[in-house]
Amino acid sequence: MERPWVRIVSACTIDGRIASKVGYSRLSCQYDLVRLHRHRAECDGVMIGANTANIDDPMLTVRLVKTDRQPCRVVVDGKLRCRLDLRLFKTAREIPTIVLTTEKADHEKIEKLRDMGVIVEIVGEEYVDLRKALEILYRNYGIKKLLVEGGGKLNWNLIKNNLVDEIYITITPYIFGNGVSIFNGEGFETTEQSPKLILKDFKVCECGNCIVLHYIVKKCSIE
Repeated sequence: MERPWVRIVSACTIDGRIASKVGYSRLSCQYDLVRLHRHRAECDGVMIGANTANIDDPMLTVRLVKTDRQPCRVVVDGKLRCRLDLRLFKTAREIPTIVLTTEKADHEKIEKLRDMGVIVEIVGEEYVDLRKALEILYRNYGIKKLLVEGGGKLNWNLIKNNLVDEIYITITPYIFGNGVSIFNGEGFETTEQSPKLILKDFKVCECGNCIVLHYIVKKCSIE
């Protein structure tokens, strides 16, 4: 299997939350935002889930560091719940934008997205087949390195299916106590089921109050 190298990048509270119980998710300091944009500049594509797209309405472009290109934007949206007025879709003719969805999606909405310049790939019957989706991104769109910016459900489904190669986590000085976990799913029962991670690097953020961790997923081969 040929697929992109998958890099998850996220900021979380010290209790592992990327969003509060009401969906608040602004955790990064200015230095961390620059790091995020540097990651975007290094990758061929940036992927998010439907909830993240609808709540944050991000552009997913590189703005805080210099670059001569913009990464392709990818949204995983099995039920095609994303709003048509998202900035990603409004700028799809300027920057390549791909929606990965399923056969259950509203075909009329698919056509509306395509009319806006959005590329729509149907990958799966009821749920997006992430393994097949990554193959398509690699083969058809030249995405060799993929940055994943959440949310928690997408992060979980990728790690559960052994499709993650490295993880960058910024631990921020906050506590939510509830909300969305960085890996938000049914969960592993023991450490034996968990992927094994190798700590590659760690440092104190330039702000002096956050910790940046870099892990490699052990024996995560590109099949």
